[in-house]
Amino acid sequence: MRPLPGSFRLSHRDQEIVGERFTLEHVGEVHCLEELCFPTPWSEGLLRQEAESRQHAWNMVVKVDGALKAFFFNWIVLDEMHLLNIAVSPELQGKGLGGRLLDWLVETAAESGYHSISLEVRASNRQAFALYDSRGFERLFIRRSYYSDNGEDAIIMLRKLRPDTNEEPDALPNS
Repeated sequence: MRPLPGSFRLSHRDQEIVGERFTLEHVGEVHCLEELCFPTPWSEGLLRQEAESRQHAWNMVVKVDGALKAFFFNWIVLDEMHLLNIAVSPELQGKGLGGRLLDWLVETAAESGYHSISLEVRASNRQAFALYDSRGFERLFIRRSYYSDNGEDAIIMLRKLRPDTNEEPDALPNS
């Protein structure tokens, strides 16, 4: 697999979109964005942990015309990517930025050799379902009472990035 990029540049509706690695210097701004976007935002302590450089994490902040307006956090498990969190500032929601970022994320993960991207979504989050459904994510199963704030279910979704090889999985060794 190819290494995932540490930065990127895109354009979207005549705006300059720049992605860079999430670091400790971004924690305050990301926490503010978390509070605007989610009913139970991640704590600053958890964000600080995600800002640490780790091999299994691919976490990026996104600046629009120089201001931090979005981010996404991923964990890597072998050849699979798990999208932990993606947020777009409320004033830019519904204007295609989330879709543009998700398209770039899917394309980059596929080009880098990843097999799939998984994620979970609150069962009530219709806006997120519309986005993920439009990008080819499939609803796999329900994780009951996943969210601790209200016991809401999570829907687990998956986007395959390359076709299955039809090979049998490796057998477990006999004990």
